Formats: sequence, structure tokens, C-alpha cells
Amino acid sequence: MNYENDHIANTYQRLPVNILNGSGAILHDINGKRYIDMMGGYGVAILGYGNMPVKEAVCKQFDTISIAHASEYTPAREEFIKDLTGIVPSGLDKFYLGNTGAEAVEAAIKTVIKSSRKHKIIAMTNSYHGKTAGALSITYSEKYRKAFEPLLMKNVEFIEYNSMDGLEKLEKDDDIAGVFFEPVQGEGGINIPSKEYIKELRSITEKNGIILVADEIQSGLGRTGKMWAHEHFNIKPDIITIGKGIGGGMPLSVTAGKAEFMDNLSKGEQSSTTGGNPLAMAAGSAVIKQLDSAMIENVARKGALFRSELKSALGDARIVREIRGLGLMDAIELRIKFLPVLMELINRGVLPLYSGINILRMLPPYVISDQELKEAVSIMSDVIISAGKEVTS
Repeated sequence: MNYENDHIANTYQRLPVNILNGSGAILHDINGKRYIDMMGGYGVAILGYGNMPVKEAVCKQFDTISIAHASEYTPAREEFIKDLTGIVPSGLDKFYLGNTGAEAVEAAIKTVIKSSRKHKIIAMTNSYHGKTAGALSITYSEKYRKAFEPLLMKNVEFIEYNSMDGLEKLEKDDDIAGVFFEPVQGEGGINIPSKEYIKELRSITEKNGIILVADEIQSGLGRTGKMWAHEHFNIKPDIITIGKGIGGGMPLSVTAGKAEFMDNLSKGEQSSTTGGNPLAMAAGSAVIKQLDSAMIENVARKGALFRSELKSALGDARIVREIRGLGLMDAIELRIKFLPVLMELINRGVLPLYSGINILRMLPPYVISDQELKEAVSIMSDVIISAGKEVTS
């Protein structure tokens, strides 16, 4: 770990864990210590570790051809596109293929601006869309933005997430190109909006000719118990961004939208040397083929079980402000800072995520077993209750 610290740029909050291998939802460090993975590689490992269909697809593709630039055609890319067309919302079947979620957002920003011939972008409070220059401009948190202000994209405004009052802005401004929103906010703390709010957002954007972009990078691909989180609200956006789990661990992202918008990007205006490479395409196809209705329904069931067990175990613990989530996208909001709780959870063999200063966030692999979820609940509730006793003592 010290060698990494000496040579890797200090841009990550490092955890005292040195992971060697994993299987399913279980990780082991270099000393053989076992961890229940509630982090899932920040939501990437949706199918867990050691997934054989993904491994076999990538190995087979490597033996065939490992790289083919997007200026060339390749069967692996055609197969992936066909598979992807089968799971995206109908009509959102024109794609830009990239490597990271932030890259998908950048492509969406360009598409929105060129299609609308306007330049103002509306994003939401507590939003997170990435840290590249354009994506950072529509990411809300000051801790990510402050050091780089003034940002390159200046024509960005934030409205309050899940507030009907914030939507009034969309009715009064004729210069708005598009609205970017997360159907469920991830980095912001697993914030779930009301159905009425999302329906009104869609209604106003449609009425005013504003392009609506749903960032499904964290919430999509079954994470919330539906293929796409926006399906919980019975709306269809104009563009969605897809990332994290789509590559089964291989870098892969997609900007998917209506042809009337995506076709406005001209040759050379958005490209990537490795975007749509055959290895990622093979992995992506293997992932999609496993995301059937039974798996996604099981995600919904497991998420409900996890929250129920947590609420039962934690009872009326005053240290807990709220337990919330959809599917296997969950949060425990505490009344204290999470850091000592997080460190003790890691010490006890549970790896969670976090948001802000007081929220534990969970994005476990879909293949996590009921028993592993219950074991995680037992450890988490014990640690949290103990932390609450220390606060009150």
C-alpha cells in the first residue's frame, strides 16, 4: 500500500484494504481476510467477482481480436449493439460508446447543446455526473468544483431536486437546452424523488421543448429493481447515460438517445480511441444476457429484505436518522459522522460506501446471497448501535 501511496496521485480517499481476489459478493485481502462487499466497486460489480460468462466472453474475444477502432467494423460491436437495443427504452436506440460514465455525460452535454442550438444546462442540487470538465460543471458539490472555478461551462444553473418550486424555472427561461437528472441520486446520498415530481419534470420539459437526460450510470441496469430507475416513475427521457456495471468490470459506457438528437453529432465531434473496443463489447454482451427479469426481480426482493432486516435490527436506535433505498441501492443516514463507523465496519469484514459526512451507502453485487445480506446486517447494526452508545455515554 505504501508503494501505491508514493507513486499514485493523491486523488482518492484510500481505505485500509489491500484486495487480492474475490468470488460472488465476497472479497479477500492479501492476508486472507474475508469481506462482504457492499461497495461493489462503486457499483461496477453488479454480477459480482469471477463471473464466468464475462470471463469466457473476454478470453474468447482476446483470442479473436482485442482492439478494433470505431472507424472499423467488428462483429463483437454489432452483437453488443443488438443486445443493448433489447434493453434500452424503446426509441432510445442510437448510441455513443465510450469508456467511463463521465465520458457518457460529456457526449450527452454535446448532444443536448448541438440539438437544441441553446447553451444553458439545468442540473439538480446534490447531483453527481462526474469530474471531467463538462461533467463537473453539472455536478453540484462544492468540494469537487471549488478548486477549478471558474469552470469551463459557465451557463449552468442548479434547481432543487425533488422540489416542485424548482421546476418553475423551466417554464420561464427560453434559453434552456436540457435538464440532467438522476432518477435516484447516488453520490448525493440515495435520494429518491416523488413520482409526482418526476412526472411534472417530464411534462414541463416536453411542453417547452427541453431535452431531458436521465443519468442512469449508477441507478440503471437493474440496480433499483427495474431495468432503469426512471421506470419507477412511468416516464421516458430523451437520452440516458449508462456505465458502471455494463462492462462487467471492463471500462464501458453508453450514451443512448433518440436518433433525432444523437444524429446531430457530426463525424469527429465526439470520439474515443478505445470506445466500443471488442473486449468491452464482448463483456457488455455477456452482462446483458444475464440481466433477465428473474435477476432484476430478485434485486428488488433482496433490497426489500435488506432494508427490512436493517430496520428490525436497528429498531429505534437514535443514532439512525433514516434507512432508505430502492432495490440494492441503499443508504443509512446517521446522526453522527460516518468515519468511525466505516472504519469499524471494515475492521469487522464489511465494505460499504459513503456519501457526504454522515451517510453509509450500499451498492452490493446482485448475486449477494440472502445469508450474506443478513450477515452484513448483523455486523452493521452491531457497529452502529455500539457507536450510538459511545455518543450518549
